[in-house]
Amino acid sequence: MKNRSIMRPRQSGFAIVTAVFIIVALAALAAAIVSLVRTQQTGSMLDTEGARAYQAARGGVEWGAFNSLRNNTCAPATAVALGGTLGAYTATVTCTRTTHNEAGTTVNIDTIMATACNQPACPNPAPGAGYAERQISIVVGNCGAAPCP
Repeated sequence: MKNRSIMRPRQSGFAIVTAVFIIVALAALAAAIVSLVRTQQTGSMLDTEGARAYQAARGGVEWGAFNSLRNNTCAPATAVALGGTLGAYTATVTCTRTTHNEAGTTVNIDTIMATACNQPACPNPAPGAGYAERQISIVVGNCGAAPCP
């Protein structure tokens, strides 16, 4: 009886090389997809933090405008406490007043600037990952107790 294994051509090992190549290619593709998803999630989180920082800064300038127009006050620097979903944010409001005489009426021009960030103090000298900061500035004018001309 003849030994059949001697007559066959040797092709062993070719399938293993192909399988290893496919596994390495699929692993590289999976790593690229995971990296892309992580980058998109980080970008989305930073976008949300930026929008919240903007809203916190907007709340700060509205607080400053209220004090300027209703209370006729202009504090040089004030930290504003925020609540709700903005409780993690700090808003620092500064106000600079210039006084002008308009036809015998004193007109106060207040420049109100609010800086808001998601750290205990704005601006943070060494912001880390996830740091968001926004700054808004407005100018309001009032005549104090007298009606403006």
